[in-house]
Amino acid sequence: MRAIAARALGAGLGSAIRLFDSADGSDGKPFSEPDILRPRVDSRRFGWVHYGVMIPDLPEPHRFFSMMSLVGATGSLAFDNDDALVAPPRRNASVVAGTAASHPAHFGNYAVGDTFVSSPDGSLVQFGDDVRLTGRFPRYELVGRLGGVDVALTLTNTPTVSWFFRSPVYKHFGLLTEYEGTFTCDGHTIAAEGLCSFEYGAMPSPYLVRSTPLSPAAKVPLDLFVYQIADLDADTQILLSHYTIGGRPLMTTAILRTRTGYGTRFRDVKFDVLELRDEPEPTPYGIPMPVPRRTRFLVKDSGGRPWLDLEATMDTPFTFGLGTGFVTGFAYSATWRGTGITGRGYFEYIDRRSAG
Repeated sequence: MRAIAARALGAGLGSAIRLFDSADGSDGKPFSEPDILRPRVDSRRFGWVHYGVMIPDLPEPHRFFSMMSLVGATGSLAFDNDDALVAPPRRNASVVAGTAASHPAHFGNYAVGDTFVSSPDGSLVQFGDDVRLTGRFPRYELVGRLGGVDVALTLTNTPTVSWFFRSPVYKHFGLLTEYEGTFTCDGHTIAAEGLCSFEYGAMPSPYLVRSTPLSPAAKVPLDLFVYQIADLDADTQILLSHYTIGGRPLMTTAILRTRTGYGTRFRDVKFDVLELRDEPEPTPYGIPMPVPRRTRFLVKDSGGRPWLDLEATMDTPFTFGLGTGFVTGFAYSATWRGTGITGRGYFEYIDRRSAG
């Protein structure tokens, strides 16, 4: 009965999100809402906020960088990590951050107004003494000490924005961003520069009116979350995602963006897990999670012709802390517009389809 109810709720939520979502209509337009980039810890409209900085390709031994955070719990099955809360859900902030060299990286939870501090205008977002993001659009500084890796980055946002969702109640986007900085581990410093994604999301949650965690059965049944970022060349980045709610596909997307363009969204996209790892990944909440060894995104153009066929091999340990799931890095081989290419990418994965 719970599975049937979850599927029904998933279908309803999916229809509602699509009905009011105007993300498609934002394709090809520059970013125009810099004032939205605020932590909103006392908002009566938004119950959670997400800040993210993801670099898909770094020199060895780092491979990738991730700073993925949630300020406030979401009320969803995939992202609510109730066992890790150090404050009521609305007043809890969490972050997973690090590189391949910092595995198991840094995962922490903080109490808003105590160990998590921020400024109302978003010019400061700080998770204890571990991660600090300062600045305002279009320029930020990110510093952190994460699992033995010291990170110092300058981030310069471009006007190129990729909207995942855009509605009066849910706004979630990624800005194509140029980074430069250093990564220091075991006394050795590596300088790097290139493209990354600077991401932000804000949405209401049940915890605007509730101070205790919902039961798993009462949460929004977002039960599969897949997100990959890869640079196809020095000027071109692809965002690939796949989500299900109550076991029903919500969306599978591919968004291309370049330094000189404002983004293109592909509608004919297919995702597959080609192979799972031999053993599920353990989790702190006691439910091991099957994770992929190999995945594939197939993207076709408007004429139905293969435009990108990207196979990713997860060659880096999975780091826990993305909600109830993991982040990692991958090596990829792909055929892009008929030409073979290889590279590295960044991966987020949560699979709660067997959670109950």
